[in-house]
Amino acid sequence: MLVDGQGDRPVVLCPGFQSRKRMFSVFFNYSGPLDFDILPQDTTMTAAYCVENVLSQIKSAINEQRPKVSTSRTLFFHDNAGPHKARATTQSLRELGIQVSPYPAYSPDLAPCDYWLFRF
Repeated sequence: MLVDGQGDRPVVLCPGFQSRKRMFSVFFNYSGPLDFDILPQDTTMTAAYCVENVLSQIKSAINEQRPKVSTSRTLFFHDNAGPHKARATTQSLRELGIQVSPYPAYSPDLAPCDYWLFRF
């Protein structure tokens, strides 16, 4: 870390740089990617956004792939983030007939994306 000599304050190497982080939610099933959502810039993931945008996209994608079965017999796995545990989200999942899988204790060996989404 570079220090400016005036104390322990770090030097900013790129003064005009702003974070360009975006949140991607990727949904997949046994055959690969099912759908994804890109959170708009300067937006926070909330239960309302999750229900209105993400879950509606997932429902449409599942209905296209499995029109006879629809969302029944669907097992959903997500973490324990606030928007995922919110009453609106859990109620919407229940109404869709989607069963939520319990979230296991932290383990680096249980990251599903490591098995197919990213190359070694």
